[in-house]
Amino acid sequence: MMTGKLTRFLLRLLAMLAVLAAFAVLDWYPTIKELGRLRRERGDLELRIKDYSAMAGKFEFPNEQENSLLASDRDELIRALPRVEGDDAWLGLVHSDLQGRTKGIANLMVISEADAFGPGPPGLTRWLRHQAQEIQQRFQAADPWRRYPWQAVFPIDPEDKGHLASRPLGVALDAPLPELLDFVNHFSWGDARLEIVFLRLEPVGRSARAWLVCRGSYQVSGPSPWLVKMDKGEGDGELIIDPDSPLLLQKVDPLLAPRIEKKELPPADSPW
Repeated sequence: MMTGKLTRFLLRLLAMLAVLAAFAVLDWYPTIKELGRLRRERGDLELRIKDYSAMAGKFEFPNEQENSLLASDRDELIRALPRVEGDDAWLGLVHSDLQGRTKGIANLMVISEADAFGPGPPGLTRWLRHQAQEIQQRFQAADPWRRYPWQAVFPIDPEDKGHLASRPLGVALDAPLPELLDFVNHFSWGDARLEIVFLRLEPVGRSARAWLVCRGSYQVSGPSPWLVKMDKGEGDGELIIDPDSPLLLQKVDPLLAPRIEKKELPPADSPW
């Protein structure tokens, strides 16, 4: 009799302990774990506050010499922009600049308007006409009257004879892939200072086609319909690449990349 009572007591005790253990696991442990996470976050925040306080204590505002250097940098940016008498002169500069840097590329078109795709190579022109609507949209996105992101970068002096102008421009080409990629990578290196806004690539056999919409900024001394409005143009410059481009979805062939021979570092006691 006593053995049965003792057994039932032990079973009840074990059941109560099991309930307490389950309650501790399901309720107390997550709470304790969350408290630990909050303590770690508080410690990290306190360390960051100390670091920021130390940085703020060491911060020094620019002195006159640094301000003069910043002003000279802004002047250098202004001088880097091409100066032309009119928009036609700027288009001529772009044509000559691109033609002078297209080594091995015979099929190149400069599109001054969103729907002006000719005359040009038949295959490339036909390909552009199939994408006329998208090209039109990209031209509108690069229109400085809608959005010009570099207004604060080029603070033109109102007393200066040059006025800041900007206009969208399209470039299309058909070339072997290495030459095409080299052209795109060095696109902004020319005297025209063109900035790529949108780029689309598409493979065609062993070759590739590409069209891009760019933004050109320049100083014009005469009247121009492309003058940048000084009360607009806030935003950040961001390169837009077509996420659905067939070429970008393909795996890169390592044979297209040039082989780079491994070079050993000179000994530590070498003068070189």
